[in-house]
Amino acid sequence: MDTFISNLHALKTNHIDLWSIDPTKLCQQSITFLTSLLTTEESEKLLKYKHKEAQHTALITRSLCRLVLSHYTNCSPAALEFVRNSQGKPALVNNNNDIRFNLSHNNQLIIMAICAGDEVGCDIEDPLRKVNIATITKRYFAAQEHKQLSELTGVEQQQQFFRCWTLKEAFVKATGVGISLGLDTFYFSFTSTTTGNQSDPSKTVAKKTQQLNLKDNIAIHFNSHYPLSKDTPWQFYHTFFKQQTMSICRASKLNQTIIYRDATSLLGI
Repeated sequence: MDTFISNLHALKTNHIDLWSIDPTKLCQQSITFLTSLLTTEESEKLLKYKHKEAQHTALITRSLCRLVLSHYTNCSPAALEFVRNSQGKPALVNNNNDIRFNLSHNNQLIIMAICAGDEVGCDIEDPLRKVNIATITKRYFAAQEHKQLSELTGVEQQQQFFRCWTLKEAFVKATGVGISLGLDTFYFSFTSTTTGNQSDPSKTVAKKTQQLNLKDNIAIHFNSHYPLSKDTPWQFYHTFFKQQTMSICRASKLNQTIIYRDATSLLGI
């Protein structure tokens, strides 16, 4: 493995590489390079997007996935092959290092979580996005979470809602089942419900690579109709990152260390 990434032993135990890129801040040379990494099929799919901004984000997301994974597989980005499970979660073909990955994106930020041997999921959301919290939580969330959120108001309620939402999304993505698992089949508890004082790791140091320990203050609980094994151990992490609320989870007994990596360092431009 090269110097851009964590070593395989660390990725198999207690390290998660977290790659990120702002799709709005790429020069035309970088975009041209990333476009060249896509397959013909992927390029044709991009043409189906009606909105240019969404098309651009999809282009960067797909090419970034190939570029990042090439450093973990010693394979050229364009030569990588993927397979999807019945719920659409992608995985590498000929995955000798058992690399696991997950992506999340909006038009302001793209992230990609990488580990080895364990399932991983990640999610980002704009914490300022306007949503009807009461309606969403009553219809989709566990009753325990709906009650908890209904007791909060204003900014505190908004932040706690997106904390729960991103944790839920990261978890169902990690299971490989996706949202069909049922967002009401599980819920989270926290040693602290305060989210406003969390610092944004992107502002802590001005380096290409940053390292933060996963906070062990989030626990998952399963309702009786949860359909999967309740014995799988899970680690959860939540923070604010580059003006987004972000959650990551991994199927592991070990406390995790998140290695923040700037994907622009891979562009070579």
